[in-house]
Amino acid sequence: MFKPLLMGLFLSLVAFQTSAAKSEQAASAQAVQTLEWTDLLPPEDLAKMEALPEISHEGGEGSGSAINKLNQDDPASQAWAEVLQSAKVRGELNGKKVRIPGFVVPIEYDAEQNITAFFLVPYFGACIHVPPPPPNQIIFVTNAKGLKADMIYNPFWLEGTLTTETMSHDLANSAYSIKADKISEYVYE
Repeated sequence: MFKPLLMGLFLSLVAFQTSAAKSEQAASAQAVQTLEWTDLLPPEDLAKMEALPEISHEGGEGSGSAINKLNQDDPASQAWAEVLQSAKVRGELNGKKVRIPGFVVPIEYDAEQNITAFFLVPYFGACIHVPPPPPNQIIFVTNAKGLKADMIYNPFWLEGTLTTETMSHDLANSAYSIKADKISEYVYE
């Protein structure tokens, strides 16, 4: 009689431990990972970006400007062009719950002029005042709530599930998408 009682206790303990391990795995799978923009770059794109020569900003946009000096025969110019057009993504981030800071570039509004869809970009003015970042540095965001058009000057934290779905728009192309779970004012931590 003592042996069946011990066996029952053992099986109950194993079942409890298995259930606890599954709960722990589910919780870690849903943990939100805070990203920096460089985390979205595949290693080869990050290496190219880090190896780019410094650009001189002297001389404005005239014929002597750094932008006009880029040419197809120069390897540095070719690397720069590749980085600026890259839509390569980090596949292991697909489906991950993430949190990333950035600026809003509105692309859809509702009847009350609330922003409903936008591009999240790493710096202010991207896609509007300056050329857009590469597609793998732009996130298309849906399910936006509570954002007004005059809020585009402020940075925000965006939280949601990141996917490697692309989106094309007149303003820019994105290599990542997120359905927003939470949008909050950016506070440096």
